[in-house]
Amino acid sequence: MSYLIAGCTNNSSATAKFKSSFNFSTIKSYSTYERNSVFGEFQNISDATRNSIEIAIEQAFEFRGLQYKSNDKADVIIGYHLINIPKEMKKYNKGVKYCDPCLHSGLAVKNKKAWKVLPGSLILDVVHQEKKRSIWRSVYPLNIKPKDNSHQVQEKIQLAIGTMMQALP
Repeated sequence: MSYLIAGCTNNSSATAKFKSSFNFSTIKSYSTYERNSVFGEFQNISDATRNSIEIAIEQAFEFRGLQYKSNDKADVIIGYHLINIPKEMKKYNKGVKYCDPCLHSGLAVKNKKAWKVLPGSLILDVVHQEKKRSIWRSVYPLNIKPKDNSHQVQEKIQLAIGTMMQALP
């Protein structure tokens, strides 16, 4: 039920950009990158944190009425990255073929919000299956603290992803 709480919160901490020419209403299914794929090399996070992120993604996308499918059958693939050090973003961006000028619509653009990609932030990308390119990206300052227990971490992740999903067209 944490997602429902997140749905009622203010999304002022989340920023998002997207490709305005893409028809997001055509998305009916999603998947996440498989753990044993090259994508797994972009993530330097624990399995517990990875599980928390993927469960929150599944809950948020299910809430929007989207169906989980295998990678080869899904309309989009969801990429995520928990930033430890900003320089690791280059490898992740290359993996999801992120193009900042290509994503020229959304809250970050409309409200001229600072596009902050700081350590402790969570990034979500919606990657178009056919083009293998990010068509939507959101950033949220997750700020997991070392003293946080697993329940607190899960709540922060669910709040973040729920808030980020509010910005998905």
